[in-house]
Amino acid sequence: MTFIDLPAARRAAGSVRLPGSKSISNRLLLLAAVARGTTELLGLLEADDTRVMIDALRQLGVGFEGSSVQGFTVHGIGGTFPVKQADLFLGNAGTAFRPLTAALALAGGEYRLHGVARMHERPIPCARSARRSTMKPTTDIHRSAFTRPASRWATRCVSVAMSRLSS
Repeated sequence: MTFIDLPAARRAAGSVRLPGSKSISNRLLLLAAVARGTTELLGLLEADDTRVMIDALRQLGVGFEGSSVQGFTVHGIGGTFPVKQADLFLGNAGTAFRPLTAALALAGGEYRLHGVARMHERPIPCARSARRSTMKPTTDIHRSAFTRPASRWATRCVSVAMSRLSS
């Protein structure tokens, strides 16, 4: 496997044209949300997943202007989310649920992430790993993981992932 070591940058500028993708669109939205300053996003995929991500980020205190047709200006928060308590309905958007879980685990608040009934049946692999690492039963991880406050179990998720990286 090839490894490229990139030095830390203080600022990034430029433009990149990417194909329509729920995953890429939601990752860009989250990165723009936590960045300092404003970010212009053009060509985001117009889908339920991106709509619920934008709604969730707005609930967390991120400012948006524009639309998917004309593009969005995202007013980044420059760090952690200003809203420290939120109940976020994410529908069936796994591409919003997974990255938000990690970001909110580090935000220092109390957040509830939930979705449609089918979403509660879908596993989040790192939540399952976190449960295993704390020796708790995993029999109901699909349902219970989605109704627990994110800051409780997602922090374990991040910890498990980081310990695996360091070993």
